Amino acid sequence: MLAREAQNVQNPALGAAILWRFCCSYTTNHPMNDAPALPMLFVILPIVLHQATAELLRRTRPGSGLRAFAAKFGDVAVAKQDLLLQIHDRSLRWRTLTMQSIELAAAGSLIHLTESGKVMPLSKTKARGLPDEVKQLMSDAEKLGAWCGQLTLHEITTTLKVRL
Repeated sequence: MLAREAQNVQNPALGAAILWRFCCSYTTNHPMNDAPALPMLFVILPIVLHQATAELLRRTRPGSGLRAFAAKFGDVAVAKQDLLLQIHDRSLRWRTLTMQSIELAAAGSLIHLTESGKVMPLSKTKARGLPDEVKQLMSDAEKLGAWCGQLTLHEITTTLKVRL
């Protein structure tokens, strides 16, 4: 049962949609409307699809930003600093899922990989008729995209303690 749930959540089609919504929000919130660099996409699924990490993401207000989200892991009440440090290792373990998701999103004309290594969303129109659980994942990706779009790649990697 647990393996089936993991397979349902960790599938490339869902990953493709999550990465696309991240790119849409990132581009919209970037000061120059720039798109995220390809390596940035490798930390999105390990945050959005990981239950404990996603719960902290959902409990962080949209206006608070990525630094406030990362700070929550160290709160005495939460005391989950190890979860923040695990994002990097999880991004390495989930590389295949992320690559499959990127390939599917590109094949489905949701994103375009530029020669400069940026990931441009091709459409920003939100999908309709999604189950509530999937809508929540899309919303999580959009929130993360908005936060990341306001920071440099260096600020993002330092805040999340990841190496891209």
